Amino acid sequence: MKRRTPLLLAVIIALPLLLLAWFGVRLQLDQQQVMAHQLNNLVNDRLQSIDAQFQEHFFLLQQGFIRQAEALQQETAGQYSVAPMRRLISQSAVVKQMFVLSPTGERRFPPLDQPLTQQEQDFVELTRKLLREPERFTMPMLDPVGQANIGAVSANRGELQSARLSESVAQKSRYSADVAVQALADTTGISAPEYPHGWIAWYAEAGLQQIFWWQDRDGNTIGFALNSPRLLSDLINQLPSSAVMAEGDQAADADSNNEIRLINDRGETVYSWGGLRPAETQKPLQTMPLSHPLASWHLAYYAAELPVAITGWLGLVVLLVLLGAGLSTLAYLLYREHNRELRIAEQRVNFVNQVSHELKTPLTNVRLYTEMLEQTLPDDEPLAQRYLGVISSEAGRLSRLIDNVLSFSRAKREGVSVRYQRGVIDQCLAQLVALFTPVLSARQLSLRFSGKATQLCYFDSEALEQIMNNLLSNCEKYAAAGRFVDIHSWQTEQVDGLYSYIRVSDFGPGVAADDAEKLFEPFYRGSDKLTEGVSGTGIGLGLARDLARAHQGDLIIEPHGVTAPSGACFLLTLATPIKIEAASTEAYHE
Repeated sequence: MKRRTPLLLAVIIALPLLLLAWFGVRLQLDQQQVMAHQLNNLVNDRLQSIDAQFQEHFFLLQQGFIRQAEALQQETAGQYSVAPMRRLISQSAVVKQMFVLSPTGERRFPPLDQPLTQQEQDFVELTRKLLREPERFTMPMLDPVGQANIGAVSANRGELQSARLSESVAQKSRYSADVAVQALADTTGISAPEYPHGWIAWYAEAGLQQIFWWQDRDGNTIGFALNSPRLLSDLINQLPSSAVMAEGDQAADADSNNEIRLINDRGETVYSWGGLRPAETQKPLQTMPLSHPLASWHLAYYAAELPVAITGWLGLVVLLVLLGAGLSTLAYLLYREHNRELRIAEQRVNFVNQVSHELKTPLTNVRLYTEMLEQTLPDDEPLAQRYLGVISSEAGRLSRLIDNVLSFSRAKREGVSVRYQRGVIDQCLAQLVALFTPVLSARQLSLRFSGKATQLCYFDSEALEQIMNNLLSNCEKYAAAGRFVDIHSWQTEQVDGLYSYIRVSDFGPGVAADDAEKLFEPFYRGSDKLTEGVSGTGIGLGLARDLARAHQGDLIIEPHGVTAPSGACFLLTLATPIKIEAASTEAYHE
């Protein structure tokens, strides 16, 4: 019991702490997942806004190119003369070169019948494959999705991609910081073009090139090849500065713990900004391919490790510590009070044991001198004989009570033990019957004994005597109205040895089915109606069963109707071997 109590208190403390810790950790992890999801959404919105800026820049270029092509068509009456074309190229900072294809696909510019400049010759050689396939300028697709694997763009370097800009920017134009680009868009009002047009992204000169094409009403295709360095410069101008901003700048604060990189089709970082300098081995938190005509480029967002909600974890730890301290303090107080009660109970038991020991010696003398007086007293003094009988009966009752108390205390302290001796069960029972006959007669009870356990065997006569004392004492107390108490004994030979059986039955009020097992518990005393006015300690039957089980047997209450229609019926089973190698003591511990 002393060991189980601290263990039980430890479980009481640990269980709520573990449950609270589990719920707290789950809550914190869920909060971190929510924070990570929110961060990913914010990062995705940030990268999409950058892609939208690039799309608006291409839209401005597109509008300007359309207006210039319309103006050139009017100026040359649809002939696209060489001089106006070359003048437009030389005056534009964003156009590297131009071309014109007839409705049949024949090249009209750079001219076939005139000498070409070195720049025009290089451009013709560079666009030879493109200009041989005029069908690419007739069926443009809507904004395609970027390549699934950005790192594998080299496999598609020979493929030409033609598509329009996203419809989301078709009617959405904003101011451009580049004067040349804004001038292109401001030439006329911005309106949706009526003729086929699109953007081609193609790989040449170890990089991605962009061409905008437009078909006039006569079916001629006019193409504008962009100046790649100038395009990159214009795109970078739309991004935040990579230099350290002034303290207190909101943009600087937003980018102080991250870095965004613009990565081209070769996997090279062409521009980056933000206050974080990630390690070379660090992977980006999120990547996003850009829209056409930069579909092979992508943005990479690098950030420091996700922030940990220190306050939440700290609060959980503090709560667990305070709860653990409170529960530990309460458990300590309960344990100390429990130990105090155990010490008091132990002191009481020791006191009872000491008193019982002190009473045993004088009580033995009282019984001895009572027996001596009974033997020497003349028969013509019935009154004195009756008085001596009462003294002997009550002394025997008190002696049995003291034996029960001492045996119960010894059983709890050391365990129940039996000492085998050779003898006959019926002879021991006959002595007990002779001892209890006058006691039961005083209660108007007749004791009837039927013995068939006559085989010589080994058993503990003292244990058997104490068991029978308790059973017959209960008959004396509770079954006086039944008039008879029957004792039957018999023996059976089984595989593992000889067993002796003793059945004690009365015809009193009996035992309720609910109390059949509880009667063997220490200090339990049946229903109030049955025990009212009857003294007892409640330890006799429990001690009797312990002695029976230590004797490798058992003591049970048989159900009504087995041997008698009413009353209580106890069946005692004892292992009584015929042979035994040496006298031995066997202990039974509950």
